[in-house]
Amino acid sequence: MTKLVCLHHAGGNASVFRPWQSYAPPGIDVVPVALPAPGTGGDGTPREIDALVPVLAKTVRKEVGDDDFVLFGKSMGGLLAYLLTRHFDECGDPAPKALAVASFGAPHVPWRNFTAGFQDERELVRYLHRIGSIPDWAVEHPEWVAPYLGRLREDARMCAEYRFRPQDGPLTMPVRVFVGDLDPLVPVEAAHSWSELGSDVEVRILSGGHFLVSTDIGLLRQSVFGLAVGSRPPACGVEHAM
Repeated sequence: MTKLVCLHHAGGNASVFRPWQSYAPPGIDVVPVALPAPGTGGDGTPREIDALVPVLAKTVRKEVGDDDFVLFGKSMGGLLAYLLTRHFDECGDPAPKALAVASFGAPHVPWRNFTAGFQDERELVRYLHRIGSIPDWAVEHPEWVAPYLGRLREDARMCAEYRFRPQDGPLTMPVRVFVGDLDPLVPVEAAHSWSELGSDVEVRILSGGHFLVSTDIGLLRQSVFGLAVGSRPPACGVEHAM
């Protein structure tokens, strides 16, 4: 059994991966991980990258036990999946057999906190609606999504303040990166920069925007499942071997 550990996007929650649990083929156990709420690292520490990663590492280690596992992260979850991979390696713990990232540029490419440009909550809600983050009804009732906006702003700040620390060596496991050709937050060039961090990196361009998991028609999901079972994933748009 291979555990597929999934980390969600900024402002989101683990429920986005419930459909993946339903579609998982035999031999794959999809394990969505819920992040601690903003303002806590799970043990009373502030929600900052350096405090959050060790807490998540303990959670993931408890979930996977002695099983093989793959880390998959979407947007902010992609950054956390990468940092967890490095954490396990640096601590001498078993590392994931593969790393998959969707909708996040390479961690050494600065990430812009797009929420900082919207001081008015209604303007932020309208922008999020345009890029597919929230439903139609939220435009007329932004107060109903206020908790989501707070989590999103906090997560976006945390990602933007992260500063890359050079690796001791290249990532040794397969790394698969997925980015939408119409993603307004992640330039394709930033996705290609992942190739600088490992010896087996592939970047795949999918048709879509930033929310590839939510709008997936199966191509992303099946590609990640294929990576988890060690098979060649199905064609899913333009593929670039690095």
